[in-house]
Amino acid sequence: MIQTKLSRRMALAGMGAASLGLSTARPAQASIMGMVVVGGDGWLYPVWDEVRNFDQNRFNAAIKAINGAVAIMKRAGIETVISLTPVKSRTYPEFMPADFQWSPAALKRYQLSLDALRQPGTLVPDLDAAMRNARKSNPAEQFFFKTDTHWTPVGAEVCAATLSREMLAKFRLPASAKPGVMLGEYIDMIQSKNDLFEQLPAAEKAKLGRERYKIRREAGPSAQNASLIEDDVADVELIGNSYTQPKYGYSQAISRGLNRPVGLTWRVHQYGSYAILLEYLKSASFKQMRPKVVIWDFEEIDMEGPPEMKDFWGEHAMATDAFLGAVQKAVAV
Repeated sequence: MIQTKLSRRMALAGMGAASLGLSTARPAQASIMGMVVVGGDGWLYPVWDEVRNFDQNRFNAAIKAINGAVAIMKRAGIETVISLTPVKSRTYPEFMPADFQWSPAALKRYQLSLDALRQPGTLVPDLDAAMRNARKSNPAEQFFFKTDTHWTPVGAEVCAATLSREMLAKFRLPASAKPGVMLGEYIDMIQSKNDLFEQLPAAEKAKLGRERYKIRREAGPSAQNASLIEDDVADVELIGNSYTQPKYGYSQAISRGLNRPVGLTWRVHQYGSYAILLEYLKSASFKQMRPKVVIWDFEEIDMEGPPEMKDFWGEHAMATDAFLGAVQKAVAV
């Protein structure tokens, strides 16, 4: 298992707009401060979600790489589920400022992604719809942090329930040797660091505070021993970025939904969705326990970041052919 305490803010620290493939031109309004978009009612958004533009060529290249890797793993007997996290701006558009609004082309990005990723028959749950439906059903709940890029544990739980339910319907997994994580009642927490908040000038920080949120505490045997997500008998592996880190409870909620252990391998976003998959496939844990299903997590904006894009993945960028060749070599029996 790979874990790190680095936040996405730290992964992007010091990076200018150009290094993210964004336009360096900025509106004159004060609502965009560096890499942070200041919205209404205390809501902050990351500039790198880039709701204003959509690059069809980058999109096509990313889809080709993802679908290619999924096909290779399927031939090797490993099913793949794509967990596609909608950007915060999509779930909470009403607080976005006038100079940071969805373009018609970018607005279609999530549905285009679902259609393209599902085309070979891959399971790709509609987590955007799950979030929007949850907001309608539970308007008092908050599914993303106001001052942080990430979903709250409540939002992660909504998406985990959708994903695990669709997995159970599609796959006929054998009975698990051990049960999934047991989750108890919610407990109240205070977010120690909010990645967007940390980037604001002092005067703006003074207007905001640390956010309170709630998360379910693990219950039963997993609360007293090592978490079941670390169990070496897991035949389902979640591969992802900082959205999947344990403090948001995503893997734990999937484990509960599937009623089986779920392994977790994650890195900060800038490390790269492709590099982290390869790191897992080359790991001793993969060789010791080949999974029946890999849940490969992406953020929506990653659909415009193919493997070779150094603007996205820095030193972990690689040619698509090299990536697919490495996947083939890693899963070869």
